[in-house]
Amino acid sequence: MARSSLARRLGAASLLTTLVLTSASCGGDTDTKASDDSAGVDTSGSTDEVSGDLEELSVEEFYPAVMAAMEKAESMAFSVTTSGGASATEMTGVLEYGDDGIAMEAASTGAQAMEMVMLDKVLYISGGGLPLPEGKKWFKVDMTDPNSLFGQLGKASDPSTLFKAMQTPKEFELLGTEEVDGVETNHYNVVMDTAAYTEAMEMPAEMAAYLPEEIGIEMWVDADDQPRKFHQELEVPNMTGGKPTTSTTEGTYYDFGTDVDVSAPPAAEVADDIPGLS
Repeated sequence: MARSSLARRLGAASLLTTLVLTSASCGGDTDTKASDDSAGVDTSGSTDEVSGDLEELSVEEFYPAVMAAMEKAESMAFSVTTSGGASATEMTGVLEYGDDGIAMEAASTGAQAMEMVMLDKVLYISGGGLPLPEGKKWFKVDMTDPNSLFGQLGKASDPSTLFKAMQTPKEFELLGTEEVDGVETNHYNVVMDTAAYTEAMEMPAEMAAYLPEEIGIEMWVDADDQPRKFHQELEVPNMTGGKPTTSTTEGTYYDFGTDVDVSAPPAAEVADDIPGLS
């Protein structure tokens, strides 16, 4: 893939690129919550209580412990806020683990407001500045297609992919303890080699050229090993050749075990292809 082609495609998918770099399934500002009737979430059966005592995880324990906790919860709500440059974006949604992968529904605000639905290894995208054909509201992406940039970005929205990238970090440190929404957590700093990170995230190798040599992320994990919050600052290149900007993303998971009901958009509103962007 030529560098100019990659830059053009990344420019068209800027919001999804942010999703990959932070795993949008890791949620936003701790004071920001999705409403009970937004993004298909029913919080009546959910709980944010923990049952264990807070203990430090080693670097070897971190990945398997957090993944096991998320799979045990089966579902959760999330919110993610990204700021940098002249605009800010907030995304809220819900996701659920199932036999056929993740089911997710999310919506964002900001200059490139968009909606996303993920179901049966298919990602549906609406808005975000996509040049959809007349009469179509959604763009359909096959996440099993190895040649699709959008498909690769969609796969990376699975939080297990992000935590897989953290499996063998360059640096791993417990910074202390802190309450997140009233829940006591351990605050970790994880630094990853960018080449290994992009490989684990199944991102195009060429994308590493647009990122710093190291990628760091702070994670807050509760006594049940559930991730509660993340924070990341990343220098983002300017695709038009100007000065880079610093993107700051912060988020939370909450409402673990919430009821999730995700449906695919009406077939008549779905476009299967956008030339040059698939």
